[in-house]
Amino acid sequence: MRISKNPSDYDFDGEVLKYRLYWTIFHVANSESRVEKLPNGLYKFYGKASTAGVAAWFKKIEDSGYSVWNPKTLCPVKTVILQKEGHYTRKKVYIYNFDNDTVTYEKIHPTTGKIQKKLIKISVKPFQDLVSATFFFRKYGIFKVGEETVFPLFAGGKFQNVSFKVVAKQEIDTLMGKLEAFKVVPSNNLSPEGAFRRTGKVVFWFTADKRHIPIKVEAQVAIGDVSAVLVDAKGKNFDLKKEAEKLHRENLMKKMLQGIFGGE
Repeated sequence: MRISKNPSDYDFDGEVLKYRLYWTIFHVANSESRVEKLPNGLYKFYGKASTAGVAAWFKKIEDSGYSVWNPKTLCPVKTVILQKEGHYTRKKVYIYNFDNDTVTYEKIHPTTGKIQKKLIKISVKPFQDLVSATFFFRKYGIFKVGEETVFPLFAGGKFQNVSFKVVAKQEIDTLMGKLEAFKVVPSNNLSPEGAFRRTGKVVFWFTADKRHIPIKVEAQVAIGDVSAVLVDAKGKNFDLKKEAEKLHRENLMKKMLQGIFGGE
């Protein structure tokens, strides 16, 4: 495992991020992630994606899931994945038992409620799941150009290392104005399940501050090449839209003052 020796002190509690997903120029889906700190000190990371716009005419897709995560062990304690794609529904539950180092995998039939169970040996700790992986990277990632963060991931019924490499630091245009961001390329084994499963390269852009908010994603997935654009970001003590508006006003005022006093 290779993570930062100085993790971010940003508190994810209460964070809500909303995205629009595009296939070429078409708005095809919406997605949202939320974070809640539970009374017992654990965190609940929740995410969902559903078709919208022109795509909703062809096939209704609603993929959602959550992970309950322990900040002391740096591991998830439970993962739930629910896929609704047309008439197809599937629910998967993973319960992590650290007393005997096993994962209890339950596949639940959507109509009969019949449960298929399987035990999987936990081979490495700490580790992340597909829901918690991005949050873990945002807190423990090494955000420096050329550096790579590596940690174990549990996905597809097996444990393997996943990596995030920072390839550039650049200013990009967003719906909230220009933002300085790190361009990051994860390894191929970081992928959701279902229609939004990636089939090729994916690139993230994270804000260059301690929050490391994903503001843009470009990926090749099962339904074609898509991009996700951040449209709203709020947390306990911030509203990214309002921050951007304030910065825009300040920059505009600077330009006005430079225009009045900057020349002869």
